[in-house]
Amino acid sequence: MRFEWRSAAIVLLSAALALSAGCGSDKKDDSTADSERFRVPDSLLSPIEAYNLTVDEYHPVNGGIMANKDVELRYPARDIARFIATRSFSGIIKGYEHVKEDIGRPTAGKLVIIGALDLPEYAVMTRKEWWYYGWIKGDTIYSEPLDILLKRWDPITGRTLSEVGFTQRMAQMALDGLSGGRIPVWMKESAASYVADERLILRIQISQYSDILSGFSPPLDELEAHIHEGTDMAMSRLSYFFVYRMLENLLEKHEFASVTRFARLLGKGATLDEASITEFGLSYREMIEAVRPADILDGAGPIPEPEPEVKEGHDHDHDH
Repeated sequence: MRFEWRSAAIVLLSAALALSAGCGSDKKDDSTADSERFRVPDSLLSPIEAYNLTVDEYHPVNGGIMANKDVELRYPARDIARFIATRSFSGIIKGYEHVKEDIGRPTAGKLVIIGALDLPEYAVMTRKEWWYYGWIKGDTIYSEPLDILLKRWDPITGRTLSEVGFTQRMAQMALDGLSGGRIPVWMKESAASYVADERLILRIQISQYSDILSGFSPPLDELEAHIHEGTDMAMSRLSYFFVYRMLENLLEKHEFASVTRFARLLGKGATLDEASITEFGLSYREMIEAVRPADILDGAGPIPEPEPEVKEGHDHDHDH
């Protein structure tokens, strides 16, 4: 059952007063009881042991830190905080290893992820709304509340948005590092979504805007502005999927490694045209025109139907 820390504090205070009145000599028993009360369940010990943690601390007021040599997760104090952190860390590590294999390390040093206490705090931290996975600043991802990401999932694969969302953001960081921050916005966004296997989620998201889907095909600079700003949910989501379709068209003739090599060439000082001609055989402008779909529904395909199943405690809305 969920409870507020204030209520827990009252219960503990009452217990302490009762003990001081008649059982003051049983301090060893009290310590044992407290250890049992806050002990991590056995079902969580196995995954924690596999994380190779270097830091694993929690304070009921200040929150906790869970870290290994590559990733540091900072999370707020709240109900079942340790459970949420453990589940989240699992998806983060999977995503980190996937990104490192496909692109490279997300950061030169340790990657830091800071989970917000609630959505109002997240809005203050990032100036982003609930539908935006997380905001990147340097080597840090400021995330919406971790429990919210765990409650939403890909209805086909069953992966939580914690895993998908953090993988997407880490891939963006890796692409920025590879290109020296010079990779075009559209390609960074779409390639990161490709690595995170986010297509289904992006396809589902645009279906709610059926009244404006037909003919949606703005200039590239407008698409990139919507992606970079991330303030208009409808325009951002439509732009996410449109540039994803651009990448899919590019990958019909080229392997994904061409995209990472393109980014690496930019990081070494090549111009967009030089990198594009080397990897795609076309100038950058010609490549853009070759991969643009006629409109957002061109090649979008249907939305796959999941097997009928009810997952208690989950909802079907998705963030980005």
